[in-house]
Amino acid sequence: MADSLSWNEVEDYLDAHSEQLCDYVVRKAELAVINKWLVAHGFLTVMHPSRRSSGSLTCSPCVSPSSPVERSRKPHRSLDSPFAIDDDGHRHRRTNSKKHLRHNFAKAKSRSVFRTCEPATVSVAAEARRSSFRSMRKYSSLPPSSNYILCLLIESKVRLPQYETSTIEFKKELKTADDKAFFLDIVKDIANDLDLTSLTRKTTENLSLLLNADGASLFIVENTAAGKKILVSKVFDIHSGTNIYPVTSSEDNAVEVPWGKGILGYVAETGKPVILECASEDPRYNDEVDRITGYHTDSLLCMPVFNAYNEVVAVAQVINRSCEDSGDGRFTKTDEKLFETYLQFVGIAITNAQLMDTSRAEYERNRSLLEVTHDIFEEQTSLENVILKTLQRSQRLLKCERAAVLLIEDVGKPKGNAGNGSSSTPNGSITCVQTVKFSRIFELNALAVVSVTNNGSTSGLVTGGKQLASSPHLMQLAEQVASSGDKLNIADSIEVEKGSSGNVRSLLAMPIRNSHFQIIGVAKIINKLSGQPFDENDEQLFEAFTIFCGLGINNTMMYQELEKANARQKVAIEVLSYHTAASDTDVDKLKNVQIPETVEWRLGSLTFDDFCLSGDQMAVAAVGMFKDLGLASRLRIDRETLLRWILTVKRNYRNVPYHNWRHAFNVAQVMFSLLVTCNMKETFSELECLAMFVGCLCHDLDHRGTNNAFQEKTGSALALLYGTQNTMEHHHFNHAVMILSSDSLNILRNLSSTEYSVVMNTLKQCILATDLTVYFQVRSRFVPLLTESDYDFEREEHREMLRSLMMTACDIAASTKPWDIQRRVAELVTSEFFDQGDLEKSKLKITPPALMDRDRKHELPLLQMRWIKNICLPLYEALSNVNPQMAPMRDGALQNMTHWAKLAATTHDPVSSASSNPARHNHMHHLHHRHHSLDQQPNNNNNTGGVSGEEEREAGDVVAPPHVEIYIDEAK
Repeated sequence: MADSLSWNEVEDYLDAHSEQLCDYVVRKAELAVINKWLVAHGFLTVMHPSRRSSGSLTCSPCVSPSSPVERSRKPHRSLDSPFAIDDDGHRHRRTNSKKHLRHNFAKAKSRSVFRTCEPATVSVAAEARRSSFRSMRKYSSLPPSSNYILCLLIESKVRLPQYETSTIEFKKELKTADDKAFFLDIVKDIANDLDLTSLTRKTTENLSLLLNADGASLFIVENTAAGKKILVSKVFDIHSGTNIYPVTSSEDNAVEVPWGKGILGYVAETGKPVILECASEDPRYNDEVDRITGYHTDSLLCMPVFNAYNEVVAVAQVINRSCEDSGDGRFTKTDEKLFETYLQFVGIAITNAQLMDTSRAEYERNRSLLEVTHDIFEEQTSLENVILKTLQRSQRLLKCERAAVLLIEDVGKPKGNAGNGSSSTPNGSITCVQTVKFSRIFELNALAVVSVTNNGSTSGLVTGGKQLASSPHLMQLAEQVASSGDKLNIADSIEVEKGSSGNVRSLLAMPIRNSHFQIIGVAKIINKLSGQPFDENDEQLFEAFTIFCGLGINNTMMYQELEKANARQKVAIEVLSYHTAASDTDVDKLKNVQIPETVEWRLGSLTFDDFCLSGDQMAVAAVGMFKDLGLASRLRIDRETLLRWILTVKRNYRNVPYHNWRHAFNVAQVMFSLLVTCNMKETFSELECLAMFVGCLCHDLDHRGTNNAFQEKTGSALALLYGTQNTMEHHHFNHAVMILSSDSLNILRNLSSTEYSVVMNTLKQCILATDLTVYFQVRSRFVPLLTESDYDFEREEHREMLRSLMMTACDIAASTKPWDIQRRVAELVTSEFFDQGDLEKSKLKITPPALMDRDRKHELPLLQMRWIKNICLPLYEALSNVNPQMAPMRDGALQNMTHWAKLAATTHDPVSSASSNPARHNHMHHLHHRHHSLDQQPNNNNNTGGVSGEEEREAGDVVAPPHVEIYIDEAK
């Protein structure tokens, strides 16, 4: 009946009876069938119950059993079971402890990142699901540290295909059935194998089958540290005809053959094949192995293996041909030809494997260097930890017994010598060996770390061998490297062995340099684990480690210096906060003084006399303005706290001609007039009024009498700290914040966190607005709104622009005051700028701009006239359009411009005064030309008052005083 049913009918029946199908599969299906279904649908496979628990899962095996990757692969733990399987197959309950995670992390890193096969072809959807499972396992099983993320980033994405090796029985059957198919099979067998050990094993096995020999050997050509060539067999097999030297330190059972010695050495050196009917009769043959193993070698065929450049890369030999198909057991010319043909493919495979080894080694070196870089920048707080991590990496990668770093005394101090009486050469080396002193020694071996301090005491013990600090000969070698600045590579040195009591067989030492290329220490590695001396590759890699070690030491010491600087800064701030705060005596002196009404002192007038009050009176008047604005009651500030804060602000203004406490008070008085007299208080909230008034009092805190341009020219600390944009304004704001940070001076402490944030943000915006560069930007956006009647002060953006313009209007309000006040202020500003010009002449050795040059003070009236016309009038015109009550400021500025124009015309005759000086005449002609051009230039849509972009930048260098910017504008 089964023969009469088609497959489509069977499939239809199974679809219709899914329950019976499921029952059948559960009872009858083999594990291999289940795994095929899981792999096809992108899931994990089920391990055999004999190896794992029945419910455990693992990745689908895709590497041949003979692959070294498959042999080293450990079973994966179950994703569902609460138990994990260790390397021995024992079950234990999982733990999420840090120790367990670190252990898993270390195991994951130790696995090879180079795969030797491609996974089975599956659907795109299945591969996507499988990839997501892999990512999930990676990120869920390991700690999310930066080191692990780095390992994921630098993990190799190389996928190497591999042809699965056939069994020996299959190869024998294939050879009997079809010689050509057999030859193709053994070629494929080695074509994609990029591991030299596995390749050697396969090659010897295939050669024995191909030539019907009892055994075969393959020796790879390698270079020693001394530059000599040797022959190395990766797998111990039947090898004869020469002296052999087992390499006991290698993981594989490898042997070495000297170049040019014996039959193998002769073939490698000459490149000629050797065929012997009786090997024992050849004088080059050595029967040592035969005598040890009891094996007798008769016939022998030995041939070189060439690469694409006709260079010998290996030597292969087969011995004792079988007598089954050749009666006498000798190798024939046909065998020789067949041997040569196959060895051509072997040469290609060896070349590829060697390239892969070089690539893998280079990848591992690069990864190690990246990990060292990560360690250096991750750990910068402890010098010991940085050096320890670097030593651990170098010891692991260079495979040496011991590693050490010796730091020269006073390495952290900038100096021109390395010790007492020594001097440094241009390359940073030390001229006198006797003066080299090592302050600290870090030594690492397989078991412990020792640190030697300045007084010679040690902490920790090094197991096995003497400590480096106790070996005078090794210390002398370190001093030699520090003094000469050259690397030192010693191998098989009798003197070293005697000087170190036989504990040192090879040594590599290099100097460590800092960022200034000065030698700050010496790094050493001792005794390579393989017993070989350190070669050129080791030198290059160790040199890279010393560079990273120097960077790590330099960064750590810079970090330590930064910590000290921060500590000193904190102490300085504490000291300054104490000494700059108002004393109790000053507070007691004024706290009982009766505060007069603001009307009595005309504090609400736009024509207030800037020079009518003394310093203490201005402090009391500031308290009165706080009271009349309602800010004191709003903030619930007692009079003593408010007075202490105002006196502290007063105390933090320097004694400079213009940007002092009087200027700050006058700016605050104008703001008070605008808010109260001009009713601008109704436009803003209480918090905004508070920020604007406090900003006026604090807007020039700690002003040094020099502008932003001077800070940039001199590269001052302020320019380095705040940059070249709004340098002084940022400093003023931060100084205000520092004062408010003190509990006894924090007048904002009763505000909620939200209110405090609003006040501080508005305060910063108001203080930065006193920079004219900000003023020009705001004016260009605000004037069009007025022209089109498109402003709405309910919008925060428009209110912010209005606040900025009002801050500038208050800052330069001296240009609107009565003429005698205006002229007196101009003289103060001129005096301050002349002081800056003197500094530029004496310190910077440059000619100052005209506004700061005492020899050109006669130009003041003309510059002041241009200042009012281009800067002041457009501002006050715009504010008068917003609030007509501000019109007196515009009118006052117009009157003062008229006075300056008259003064410019009567104080000097530019033509006659310059007639004797052509340069002066040209300069004055230039000034008049610019003045008349501006007079004839109409206002544009942006209402910038005829100021070009260049003039805006020039005036923007000024902090905000009314008569300073005009000088900068002209001087540029």
